[in-house]
Amino acid sequence: MTRLPLSAVAACIFGLAAASPARAQDWRFCVGIALAAHEAVITDIFVSSAESAPLEHRFEAWFRAKKGRTLTFQCPRGSAERVEALNAQTAALQFNRQMGFSVSGLAAPDIPGIVGADM
Repeated sequence: MTRLPLSAVAACIFGLAAASPARAQDWRFCVGIALAAHEAVITDIFVSSAESAPLEHRFEAWFRAKKGRTLTFQCPRGSAERVEALNAQTAALQFNRQMGFSVSGLAAPDIPGIVGADM
């Protein structure tokens, strides 16, 4: 019997997990970037089952309508664990600051109006 190296097994498991359907609810956050202005907006974490693309479009449209500025949002798939999402959010904050971006937040009370029924 041929044994696969542990790294190959781990890669297969990761591939299967990435291809599996999204969990019912994930803790997540979104990051909006305006490259030319060196500006980043990071949302508070929230719970959502929505796919990333619709969330990104909603945040972009909301920010353009309410703030009058265009940002490109990314809403990475989150985690079932709130602490993991908070750690990822902190890492995104630190990264954007290291890149020289001014970073501001988008508070939790604004998020339900943007995300809507997908929360």
